[in-house]
Amino acid sequence: MKGRERATDVLVKLMAGEKITTDVDGKAYYQVSERSLERDTKLIRETLAANEADYQLRQKGKTYWLTRDGTLASEEILALLKIVIGTRALTRDELVRVKDHLLGLVSDTERPAMQKLISTTLVQYSPLFSNGDHEILPRLKDFAGWVAKKTPIKFHYRSSVPDAKGRTLAKPGSGVPLSIYFADFYFYVVMYIPEQNDSLIYRLDRFQDARATRTVIKVPRDKKIDEGALRNRTYLLSGGSDTPYEFRYWGYPQTALDKLPNSRITDWNRADGSVTIKGDHLASQGALLWVLSQGAQIQVMAPQSLVTAVKDELARTLKHYG
Repeated sequence: MKGRERATDVLVKLMAGEKITTDVDGKAYYQVSERSLERDTKLIRETLAANEADYQLRQKGKTYWLTRDGTLASEEILALLKIVIGTRALTRDELVRVKDHLLGLVSDTERPAMQKLISTTLVQYSPLFSNGDHEILPRLKDFAGWVAKKTPIKFHYRSSVPDAKGRTLAKPGSGVPLSIYFADFYFYVVMYIPEQNDSLIYRLDRFQDARATRTVIKVPRDKKIDEGALRNRTYLLSGGSDTPYEFRYWGYPQTALDKLPNSRITDWNRADGSVTIKGDHLASQGALLWVLSQGAQIQVMAPQSLVTAVKDELARTLKHYG
């Protein structure tokens, strides 16, 4: 094995995590002198430095190994992992793979401490029950590709509303995926549905199957909702029609503002400590549940349809305590 070929072989082994020695074992394996192996390690060190690689050649006596500088800062990786774990959106197997990939971007010296910080959290990890053991990442990859190319698809989608027998059936449909976003534990797909000439929201985990088709579906310009547009809308839980809204809120204002992106306080009612909050887009389906979760801290002023829905739901709730 010639000099540069041997140096390349040494580098490949080092990058695979192995340790190389220039003592008896190393000399016997490569059938060269210790001096030749030292020249190889010197060449590797100079090459790494010249290319500003993320690796550092370490040495202790006659033993050499590589360490890797972190591609991302440890605190950035920790934040990302804690967020992913907190969403509970991935299966345990998916989470472990993501964890291993992200920790691979941390420097070798910081990785053990990061492993310890994450391992205690992983013990208690419980994925969302609704997902079961179905991995979400392969489905996310498929839809991301369809969104990028605006590919028409056919699918079966499991409704959240049970039928008369308590079953949640999967119904067929077709459309064009336009965007993907994440909110309240789940991934959502915004999809143009030609039968309704509208862009609707679907929960990614409820697709029973989905496949690309050769059907040509032209999406009207005003229905092309992209991710940038989604940031200016408040979908809360899922689905529903967009509509302007107005609330009076007696709780900590930031709690409501955090839940209602792009909303604004228009009035401070100092007499009773409430604030008036207005916004331009609120999905009616998720709004009712969120308003009910706030109890007596909130009063819906508009739209009237939501006022009526809250009254009806509260009346039905009171019957349980009559």
